[in-house]
Amino acid sequence: MIGITPCTAGALMLAGCMVSAGPVWAQSVTSRGMSESPTTVMAAAADPLHESLITARDVEPPDPWFGTFSIIAVDTTTGEMGVGVQSRAFGAGAAVPWAKPGVGAVATQASANRLYGPKAIALLEQGLSPEDVVKRITDEDAGRDSRQVAVIDAKGRSAVYTGQRVISRNTDPKDPVHLGNYAGHVTGVNFSAQGNTLASPAVVQAMAKAYESTKGSMADRLMAALDAGQAQGGDTRGMQSAGILVVRPLDPRSESTVERVIDIRVDDADNPFVELRRLLRMTQGEPARLVARGNELVTAGRHDDAAVAFREALAINPRLETAMYGLARAYAHSGRLADALAQLSTAIARQPHVWRTQAAADAAFAPLKAIPAFLALVQ
Repeated sequence: MIGITPCTAGALMLAGCMVSAGPVWAQSVTSRGMSESPTTVMAAAADPLHESLITARDVEPPDPWFGTFSIIAVDTTTGEMGVGVQSRAFGAGAAVPWAKPGVGAVATQASANRLYGPKAIALLEQGLSPEDVVKRITDEDAGRDSRQVAVIDAKGRSAVYTGQRVISRNTDPKDPVHLGNYAGHVTGVNFSAQGNTLASPAVVQAMAKAYESTKGSMADRLMAALDAGQAQGGDTRGMQSAGILVVRPLDPRSESTVERVIDIRVDDADNPFVELRRLLRMTQGEPARLVARGNELVTAGRHDDAAVAFREALAINPRLETAMYGLARAYAHSGRLADALAQLSTAIARQPHVWRTQAAADAAFAPLKAIPAFLALVQ
């Protein structure tokens, strides 16, 4: 059961508002006014006898609108913090997520104020709570009614703000592009899922359930949440861009300098999740593990199974020469000599100084030594 708690005017829903039965749902409502930037403005010229038409090219455009669903989260055990996002807008993965290890994570969306990210992180570093951070940055922003922002700190406390205009666009017949059914959020233990221009509250509710129930890494859980939200209709306008950001504090015992352990995005695609998932598997080192498995299967004489592993590795990373070479060996053992030669040719073309000498001495390619093309390839 999900407890439903409406927000009052200008209120914030916090992770601390959790009920024991499950996450709390809320739609933030404010009574603040909004001033929208027109795309065409008439202005008086220096000469009172003339007027000039200032077009959109001459006026700084308003902040892009990211009709979006996102999730922010922290793992208080590992210290990892992450943000996952999908939008029917270009480049949401580059604009929405912000995170700093040991400090917190931010998702800034709707008419995204990109200053919210660094400002919120700086305020968290000063010791402010997420509630106070969100209040501070929105109070200082004249365009707050068109914003949606979520902040979580290293302790797992979160706060979310959804502006009045973000909500009203869902029912504004004069704004058919952003005509949706819901804007709001769900908060849970150490995470918050939020969105606007959504199909229904089920989008963020499904994200919350998926994040809580999925096993695996922070990035895997964020990806599962995004999948679940999309399965419930996601952004009513469709799909275009997505991203996942995960940061982790540096281990003082390690020589690694990498804090952004996952930093991937797809800026423009009919279904950005397809490519995002490939990039995630690539970043997590899955192709290398598949190559290692393929080599083990070749050694065990299971050449067809090995070929499957190598092809899967290449599906994730088509430029992985170790997979090309391994697949060539598996094909050669299986008697698929033409296929073996084709894969080997590609690998050698990419790194001739590595693979040519190795192939010439590799017993796996003994069946190819009667083929002139192979001899020319390894000489």
